[in-house]
Amino acid sequence: MRYPRSSGVLLHVTSLPGDFGIGDLGPEAYRFVDWLAESGQKVWEILPLTPIGYGNSPYSSPSAFAGNTILISPELLAEDGLFDRRDLGKAGRFSAGRVDFDRVKSFKGNLLEKAWRRFKSRPEPELEREFRRFRRDHRAWLDDYCLFACLKEKFRWRPWFEWPEDVIKRRPAILRHWKKKLAAGIEKRSFLQFIFFRQWFKLHAYAARRGVKVMGDLPFYVSYDSADVWLNRELFLLDEKGRRTALSGVPPFGAFAVSQVWGNPLYDWKAMSRDGFGWWMLRFGALAELVDIVRVDHFSGFYACWHVELGAKDSARGRWVKSPTTAFFRTLFKRVGRIPLIAEALEPDLADAVARLLKRLGYPGVRTLQFGFTGEEDNTNYPPNYPPDCVVYTGTHDNNTLRGWYNSADAATRKHVKNFLGPGKAPIYWRLIEAVSRSAADTVIFQLQDLLGLPSSARFNMPGRGNGQWEWRALREMLTDDLARRLARLTEQSGR
Repeated sequence: MRYPRSSGVLLHVTSLPGDFGIGDLGPEAYRFVDWLAESGQKVWEILPLTPIGYGNSPYSSPSAFAGNTILISPELLAEDGLFDRRDLGKAGRFSAGRVDFDRVKSFKGNLLEKAWRRFKSRPEPELEREFRRFRRDHRAWLDDYCLFACLKEKFRWRPWFEWPEDVIKRRPAILRHWKKKLAAGIEKRSFLQFIFFRQWFKLHAYAARRGVKVMGDLPFYVSYDSADVWLNRELFLLDEKGRRTALSGVPPFGAFAVSQVWGNPLYDWKAMSRDGFGWWMLRFGALAELVDIVRVDHFSGFYACWHVELGAKDSARGRWVKSPTTAFFRTLFKRVGRIPLIAEALEPDLADAVARLLKRLGYPGVRTLQFGFTGEEDNTNYPPNYPPDCVVYTGTHDNNTLRGWYNSADAATRKHVKNFLGPGKAPIYWRLIEAVSRSAADTVIFQLQDLLGLPSSARFNMPGRGNGQWEWRALREMLTDDLARRLARLTEQSGR
């Protein structure tokens, strides 16, 4: 599956400018789409839109299906008549450059409660019809997720595997009891999900009209403390009490042989295959409705998963367990279709096998510029080695900014970069951007921070660090007409 030669920008919704402490689905998102179109960009890449979990990470979500309701736009709520616009003036002052998640959650929580009460007291007929239709169309996950969220609150936010045994095991009588007792909360949470998706679909449609495709992220693994695992215990490698029997991760690799034990529950592929991978089909289908291109994070899991032994001190104590690759993708193509997809797969142990798999499936893999200057001639991340059917990043959400990476690189790496670029007057970060834009790769994605030439302080996430991540935000004044024109010229010159 070859993609047209194009380029785009990676910027999560939370990082958009705005007056309410966090980027959202309102006017600034529409302005950003306009800026992308004016700069000749054809792709807007975002991170998962699901609710955030531990450490405010979009990759540790309590649901693979629900939307993150703190991304709901207050301005658009006011336009729908769901609260008095004067309430927006009571937001107080938020930091413009970073997200204070605790303050944002409190402010948005109060605001959404007002919107819900307004809807219940004075329901607008068309909005009410849309809400009923939404609940019907999303019944496969909606009510169960909202029940899970209500139970989390009821049991003081403890993980589901520490709830009462009858609730852990989802005994029918106890579930009927809680569904009845928590009916009002379930309805409210369903309404907020409806509002989130309503706002998202309008924004997505606007991007399509401006010629901008949205690339969304699908993490291969899901969080242990999630509605997905609680609702589908039989699909994961858990014991009778819901405890994991092995842990996810990857074997140590790289210059410092860094151990990575992630702890996500592993899939019971045999159990999943019995109903034709129904949970996965629902998941892929749901995301394909939200975005134009799906980026699969840790795609190599569809070839094999590293099972780390329980109690292991590091991820070296584990083994590769094959996934049902052929059966899975045959089912996906039959039931969901050949959705546009790109594959992020970094595990060196599986590199050759996954490359063959991607070639067979017709999907492009990912290259990352910052990994390209280690000195090996056959380094697949080195720009002269890019094949056409790949997607190149100046950096991903887990990388340093391009400027920060170069400034902190060792002397050998910096020399390699300079030798590759040759003489030039522009800053190194912009010359690297020009180099990847002119490369053979069909698709190039720039972090906004890289286009802006920002230092390491603008880094979005540092893997393994729990606090202070996912907070960076762009300022309105950063998205200038001059930068749009400069990027548009480069895009035209490089045939994108």
